[in-house]
Amino acid sequence: MTETNKNPNLLEDALRNAVRREDAPEGFVLKVLARAEQQNSAANDAQRTSWLSLFSQPALRWSAVAAVTIAMAIGTIYYRNLQRQRAEGEAAKQQLMLALRIAGSKLQLAKEKVNEINTSRPEPQPQNSSPRSRS
Repeated sequence: MTETNKNPNLLEDALRNAVRREDAPEGFVLKVLARAEQQNSAANDAQRTSWLSLFSQPALRWSAVAAVTIAMAIGTIYYRNLQRQRAEGEAAKQQLMLALRIAGSKLQLAKEKVNEINTSRPEPQPQNSSPRSRS
């Protein structure tokens, strides 16, 4: 055991001396701020270069190009399918409109025939409900 461990007063004195307050040397604050700024800018530079350095690797660069190409191909195929569906819908609409016009004209012809039959037929004579006697 050391002498400071044997005597508690010596230990307390050593601790007080170790943690006593001292004034900072001249220019200490400026040095700390300069170093903090330097570390901050170095960290930002490292972060920027580390992100961009991912694309410096050929395998990653080619996989990124392949992913963009595949995405464009899928988008093109999807767009063309939408155009095809829209064209089919327009064609179906035109066919429906034609069918409705044909059905309307056929109904018009049938109506005219019914009216023609009704006008050419003589009106029925009203019959008397009382019987005539022959005498």
